Amino acid sequence: MSSKLKVGVLVVLMIASSAAFAASANTTANVDRASSANVVTDDVGLIGIQANSSSGVVQQNSTGAVTVDFTRGSASGVNTDSRFEIGDTNNGNESYAFNITNQDAESHSLSLDYTGADTDASANIEFHVYDGSGTSLGTADEEGTSASATLSSGQTVFVVVVVDTHGLDTNTNLSGTLTISI
Repeated sequence: MSSKLKVGVLVVLMIASSAAFAASANTTANVDRASSANVVTDDVGLIGIQANSSSGVVQQNSTGAVTVDFTRGSASGVNTDSRFEIGDTNNGNESYAFNITNQDAESHSLSLDYTGADTDASANIEFHVYDGSGTSLGTADEEGTSASATLSSGQTVFVVVVVDTHGLDTNTNLSGTLTISI
């Protein structure tokens, strides 16, 4: 056999074997990373929510969630033609229903929205948000108004809850959900 023929056969064998290896190439990979996501009560969560201990209507329930509940004890709800303030809208950073603290190491933009029964054009339930100096940061209510703030690590905002039942009848249900988003 001539040397050119031997080289030619060798080249053909190398091409055939490399094509076989290329067809069986494996392209999967796994990368594992650690995760830490414990479920905790509101007061020690990433976005900490803590009830003001002087308010009996706002408390941390048995599962650790902060709730606003006007049916505590033997009460059935909120009085007709009345206004309730849990906290003080004139001094919201010192007299409040609950506070919200950014317990993360990073800053977060915070948004509060309330969805509930919308029986009229008035804001019957309002969540007034104040910074540490008592400056109003906005109000969330069932009429679609939202409150927002940017909280640096460790920063706290304070929330005053106002319920106004003037003009509503005793069959009105103002129950709803406050959503705190970051």
